[in-house]
Amino acid sequence: MLRVTCAFLCLLLSSAVARADSAGYAWTPSTIRTALSVLAAAAGEGLDPDRYRVGREEDQAAVTGAVLSYMQDLAAGRADLRAVDADVGLPARDQNMPALLQEALRTGRLAQMLANLAPTHPGYVALKAALAGEADPRQRDILVANMERWRWLPARLEEDRIEVNVATAELEMWLGGRKVVSSRVIVGKPRTPTPILRAEGAAVTINPAWTVPRSIAAKEFLPKLKRNPAWLKSQDMMLLNGPAGDPHGLSVNWRAIPAGTFPYQVRQAPGAKNPLGQVKLELPNRFDVYLHDTPGKTAFDRNGRALSHGCVRVEKILPLASYALSASADAMADIQRAIGQGETRYLPLRRKVPVYMLYWTAYVGAEGQLRYAPDLYGRDRRLIAAMHSQPVRVAAIEAGCRKA
Repeated sequence: MLRVTCAFLCLLLSSAVARADSAGYAWTPSTIRTALSVLAAAAGEGLDPDRYRVGREEDQAAVTGAVLSYMQDLAAGRADLRAVDADVGLPARDQNMPALLQEALRTGRLAQMLANLAPTHPGYVALKAALAGEADPRQRDILVANMERWRWLPARLEEDRIEVNVATAELEMWLGGRKVVSSRVIVGKPRTPTPILRAEGAAVTINPAWTVPRSIAAKEFLPKLKRNPAWLKSQDMMLLNGPAGDPHGLSVNWRAIPAGTFPYQVRQAPGAKNPLGQVKLELPNRFDVYLHDTPGKTAFDRNGRALSHGCVRVEKILPLASYALSASADAMADIQRAIGQGETRYLPLRRKVPVYMLYWTAYVGAEGQLRYAPDLYGRDRRLIAAMHSQPVRVAAIEAGCRKA
């Protein structure tokens, strides 16, 4: 887990105060009162009002620093909270908050500008409404954690996109703002979690081979090979860099290889035993996770579908691949013919499709009711703990950082 130091927070927050001192913000008693009123009501947006508390109203630099930090937190989330888990791969949102504040003060539109910063996604709006009527502290914490994750997303989601809610193991595909595919999926086990990310689907691979991650080979394959040196051959697997003339490693002394290591690269040929199944959606990202088929179809019937090493197995992979390739279901027949030919084919997408793997433990269901999902990976627990840690008072940042 990544941890954000106090010194780092001081650097982030004091930069806002430093900009405030030099930029000449046109505060008036009226706009200061407006700002302080908005900051005092931050809990309505799932934020901590203590973080933006100002000691003296006449201290314009402190007011400016608090407002700038509130703007950043509300529009894009807190950097320290995003860093609680290392496997968050969402694009940073970059907005010139000082210029936005200056313009709002100049035009007398401060209240409207601050109100417009909150996410407008229907999911966020629904959670905010639920928060206003929720008295249970534990439920409020869950709502606030999910509101924070909404702030990490772009201000507008693309009309063409694929969304996976990892917490419920469900997928939706949208084209032109219309839902075209809904599917059950299988996601990562708690010890091999599916990350939170945005990536872009680049191609569909038919009859994919599987290049086995070295960590899986070391942890899962080596013990089997120590018991049965012919195990790779029985699984249609071969060593890409093994002994000459021995693609299945039959001559390797597997018992002599230390546990937890694996000196070879393994690849499994396409076929009935391949865990990628018959179709894979290529999804370049730093976590090396993607969407794919599976030969184990019965697993989709399970209530608990956290079974993978991190990649997402899709029950309705054929319509998903068809819509990704042609924006319709028409390509399914061509995909099935290509599958039947047995050869690996790489079909680039005409336009890249954004894919979001997200983690909603509080969300609005299809019938419009608020629903909750188990905290499968403990992301809520860690995020809530970070939120409840001693807040950094942005209005007192300069003095606090000088003491560090």
